[in-house]
Amino acid sequence: MFTRIFIGILLIGSLLGLIYADEHFTGAVVEWLPNQHIPAGGVLFAASALIILPLLALELSRLLRAINTAAPKFAWTLSVALCAFVAGSTWQFQWNFVALVAGATLLLALAPAVLAATQKKWHAALTSFGYWVLISIWIGWLPACWIEVRSNIPAWALAWAVLTVKSGDIGAYFTGVALGKNRMAAWVSPKKSWEGLAGGIILSCVVGAVLTNALGQSILVGVAFGALAAFIGMLGDLSESILKREAQAKDSGRILPGMGGIFDVMDSLLPTAPLALWLLAKSSTPIL
Repeated sequence: MFTRIFIGILLIGSLLGLIYADEHFTGAVVEWLPNQHIPAGGVLFAASALIILPLLALELSRLLRAINTAAPKFAWTLSVALCAFVAGSTWQFQWNFVALVAGATLLLALAPAVLAATQKKWHAALTSFGYWVLISIWIGWLPACWIEVRSNIPAWALAWAVLTVKSGDIGAYFTGVALGKNRMAAWVSPKKSWEGLAGGIILSCVVGAVLTNALGQSILVGVAFGALAAFIGMLGDLSESILKREAQAKDSGRILPGMGGIFDVMDSLLPTAPLALWLLAKSSTPIL
C-alpha cells in the first residue's frame, strides 16, 4: 500500500508538472512550428507522442501477442497509434498538413487487411482490420481527445477533469474495501463491487460539480460528468481486465511498482476522453 501511495503521489506530481509546463509555454514563439508559437496542449501533445503512447503501445502489443502470437508487434502498434493520435490532435492546432500526412499513413496501415480481403482470406482480413480499429481508437484517438480538451479549457481545469475521473477509481476502491459485498463481475475482477461503483460515482459527482462551478458552467453538468465518468471509467477498467485475463497477466506492465503499467493507470481516463470533450470543452471558449 505504501508503494502504491508513493507512486501515486509521483504520478500526480508528474501530471501537474506537465500541465504547468503546457500552460507556461503556451504562446511562446517557436519559428519552426506551423503557427510559429506553441499552442495550448502543445507540450502535452509532445509528451504523449514521445513518452506515453510508446509505453501504451508496448503494453498493449504485449497483451495482444500473449493472447494471439499473430497479433501486431510493437512497431506496427506504435505506428498506427501515433498516426491516429497525430491526425486527431494536430487539426485543432491548425497543423493541417501534418494531420493530412498522419491520416494518409494511417489509412495505408489498412493494406494488410485489404490485401487479405482481395485474396478472400476473410478471417485474416477481419482480424487485421479489428486490430487496426482497436489500436487506432483505444490508444490513438482517445488520447487525442484529451489534447483537444486542453486546447479548449484552462490547464487547471484539465487537471481537475482528470481528478474527477480518477475520483471514481479512488471512491470505488475505498468504498469497496469498506462496504463492498455484492460483486459486480467476479469472473473478470473479483474485487469490484456495486457498492464501490456507487461510492465512486458519488465522489466523482462532487469533484465534477466543483469543476464546472469554477468554469462558470451549470453544476448539473459537473454532476452529470462525474457520474458518467465514474461509470465509463469502470467500463474501461473492466475492458482492460478482460484483456489481461485473456493474456493471463496480472498487470499491463511493471514500470510503476505497486500499480503495474501505464495502461493500468490510464484505463479509466482513455474511454472518458470523449465525454470530457462533449461536456467540458465544447461548451467552453477556445483558448490560445
